Amino acid sequence: MAGTMTRRFKQHLVAAVARLWRRPRLTAGQLRALAPRGVLIVKQHNQMGDMVCAIPALRALRGAYPEGRMVLVTSPVNGAVVSHDPNLDAVMTFSQRMWRRPWALLRFVRELRAHDCELAFILGSVSFSVTSAVIALASGARWIVGPDSRPYGWDISGHLFAVELPASPHLDRHAVAHNLAPLQAVGIDTGDRLPRFDPDAAERARAASVMAELGLRDGFWSLHPGAGKRQNVWRADRFAAVAAKAAAAGRQVLILHGPADGPYLQRLLAALAPAEDPNIRVAPDLEVGVCAALLQRSDRFLCNDTGIMHVAGAVGTPTLALFGPTDPRLWKPPAPQVVALRSPRRSADDRGDEFGWMQNIAVEDVWRAWTSLPSGDDRGGSLANERSQRG
Repeated sequence: MAGTMTRRFKQHLVAAVARLWRRPRLTAGQLRALAPRGVLIVKQHNQMGDMVCAIPALRALRGAYPEGRMVLVTSPVNGAVVSHDPNLDAVMTFSQRMWRRPWALLRFVRELRAHDCELAFILGSVSFSVTSAVIALASGARWIVGPDSRPYGWDISGHLFAVELPASPHLDRHAVAHNLAPLQAVGIDTGDRLPRFDPDAAERARAASVMAELGLRDGFWSLHPGAGKRQNVWRADRFAAVAAKAAAAGRQVLILHGPADGPYLQRLLAALAPAEDPNIRVAPDLEVGVCAALLQRSDRFLCNDTGIMHVAGAVGTPTLALFGPTDPRLWKPPAPQVVALRSPRRSADDRGDEFGWMQNIAVEDVWRAWTSLPSGDDRGGSLANERSQRG
């Protein structure tokens, strides 16, 4: 009850403030006809996969305003995902911790306003971010474009936004299409809807150094045992069984992991401990760009439905992605090299409807599907050619 009352108070307070900052309105045609010096894009959500799925939306905005300086504000976890995106001229990160650090918040606002963006776009997802609206307002942009806030319980967009974009709290189409749909509604689109991620020279050099340190050759196999959501995690002992099969077949296997994957990694290593196979290596803690560069040199990849799956799809690595409660029709990367293997059924689980799926994916089914993927050297523009071009 107290939480509901607090939320309602915030909703009324934010609506009152929004009315005081009412912005000029634009038609869709007027919006497309603008020629702003700078365009601010705000996407504050923390999910890496959702950020990768928004890359075609960034491409669409670049196409709509080719002369404008494109500045993205996103969360720290996603800054590295788009730091080298060719559609962007600058990337800023905003942490919720800044609300408790006045001097850091002041520096952020000063840097934001220094970009002198006349037009701001808020890219939504399945939730509405009041923080994103505040950032767009703080930028000093004359025109703010963003999702209709009313389906999410907020009365903001009708006052602050020059153009309200259609919004839905439910994912009713693929995540890439879901990110693009609001822009398409005002005539902003792209013919290239495939997310792409290209590590820079420093990230590729670091990946080469890691390979040398671990004694890895090009064409190694890779896997990632964790996921941002517990209900999406396949059992660690089963990942270990598949890794052992690959090693026994003479393949070098690299285990990738992220900052939140500690428990899953430890369980995987415990399951592998008796064998101590020299063909299985564990990567050090690496930034996402370096992981992407390693995936580019990997023959194939195995993972759960999680953020790194989208990165693998964006670099073109043949990937087997394991799905349980989530629908691969909505979340599987659209790259043809990515294959989804979904749990065939759910077992009873007291933790909720999203649990009880992943344990029903069998090791033999995963092994069969993983080994059936095309070789990394067969993907569009061969890996050998990519390496020769990088020098």
